[in-house]
Amino acid sequence: MEGESCRHLYTLESGRVKCYRVNADGREQIVKVFDRPGDTFCIPSAFDTGKHIVTARTGTETCLHLMAIETVKHFAQANPSVLLWLLASAGSQMKSLAELAGDLTLKTATARLAKVLYERAIEESVRFGQTISLRRESLPTEELASLTGTVRVHVSRGLNALAGAGAIRLSREVITISDLELLKLMSEGTAEGG
Repeated sequence: MEGESCRHLYTLESGRVKCYRVNADGREQIVKVFDRPGDTFCIPSAFDTGKHIVTARTGTETCLHLMAIETVKHFAQANPSVLLWLLASAGSQMKSLAELAGDLTLKTATARLAKVLYERAIEESVRFGQTISLRRESLPTEELASLTGTVRVHVSRGLNALAGAGAIRLSREVITISDLELLKLMSEGTAEGG
């Protein structure tokens, strides 16, 4: 939990972990989703603040490896390759935070939504000819709102705008990416509607 003492680094073996912050009104902003085996998190908390700077939550069955901070420090001192790996992980997470800050301040909610859908389409899509289908159950509106720094009503408007532009088609079960290139352009804010 955010603000609690951080005594371990966490490495994902399987599953999915969402790291997020919550404001006083209870609104969440997902900072990072860790879903690849080997993803390591809580690096800034462990080596800088000593306290968790985000809250982590799993949505599926998840297996994590915990390593005590002092053990990690000793291991990294004895193995420079581990230290370089930790620096690379921290750098990657810093890049994600810089992109998130830029997106939240410089892009519209629809462009941010297009980016999430585009990235999801690339990562976990099921292709049917020229289209890509994303299951709606894996993209609940509340999570999309939290990922894009907005509220559910703006997610609904954004989905409708993307559908109106021809980038996606909506049904109860799936979001069909009908024009991946247009979705990418809209995610960059360089196409109508983004």
